[in-house]
Amino acid sequence: MQDLVKEKLDRLIEIFQEVSSGYKWEGSLTNHFTALTYTLNNRVFNKEKVEDVRKHMKKTTGIFSNYRGTPKILLSSLLTAKYDNPNQEFDRMLNYDKRMRDAGFKNNMYLPIANYALLASCSEEWVEIRINKALEIYKEMKKNHPWLTSGDDYPLSILLANSESSVNSIIENMEECYKLLNENGFHKNNGLQFLSHILGFRQEENKVKVERCKEIFDKLKDNKLKVYSSGYAIIGFLAILGEKGFEAIDQVIEVVSILKSTKKYKWLTKETHLYTAAALVSDVFIENMKGRKDLIQTTIGISIEALIAAQTVAIIAAASSTAAAAGASASS
Repeated sequence: MQDLVKEKLDRLIEIFQEVSSGYKWEGSLTNHFTALTYTLNNRVFNKEKVEDVRKHMKKTTGIFSNYRGTPKILLSSLLTAKYDNPNQEFDRMLNYDKRMRDAGFKNNMYLPIANYALLASCSEEWVEIRINKALEIYKEMKKNHPWLTSGDDYPLSILLANSESSVNSIIENMEECYKLLNENGFHKNNGLQFLSHILGFRQEENKVKVERCKEIFDKLKDNKLKVYSSGYAIIGFLAILGEKGFEAIDQVIEVVSILKSTKKYKWLTKETHLYTAAALVSDVFIENMKGRKDLIQTTIGISIEALIAAQTVAIIAAASSTAAAAGASASS
């Protein structure tokens, strides 16, 4: 294992224990994401700063605001781990929120994460252009996949709109990836759409990217790490590394093994272990690739962070709705 991967893994485990002690009533997945956010940003966890941002969110938003639900702890982690003046950046996010809703984005639980993606990847002067292009991308996604496309695609739309390519080119590229992935054994569903979006962050022949996805999927499966459709994003994190993705798989397998045997982490799901390992390893590889011509042509470090945030909110939402359904069934 690379020293830097080992160093990040040790830091993740240490911060997770610290966060779990400080937020005993939060869910393990939420605390894990908080730890992962601080690890990816090479920051020391600071509960006082997180609490200060949470109080500021409460003070500046209404009682039914989406910023008070699941995303609150996630956003406070993202803001405090990345910015020196997180409250100021949150105020900017609220401004972006209004501009996105005015443009046509719906008010839902994924909009805060989309606003963070906008804040983290776009300078102020380009915000209006980015919002309009993102909405156009989202509408085209919805037109092509009406049953799969929903609010959880908002953050992807914002990040994909960072491309200099036209909306038609972006959509055609994703659709081709979606079709080729399906032909290579990946099931048609929301996870496949998510994967086809991630592949859009790398400028390379679609056939080559898809073949790499298949090889990565097969190698993980051969090592008893089955990737279900809800976790197809994991494949994407590694595939956009190019040929380095194959080298990264071995380290992902090793990191998963360590997480499974670590006291607090062993209680998280296999999928969480896998996407944590993929995020940590791909982050290190991206750092090593900076400045080289084969690096993905985007702010991919920020993208992976925002993608993980979006994925986490989706997983928590799914878990909550499953629990609610189980409760309703038990009471009927």
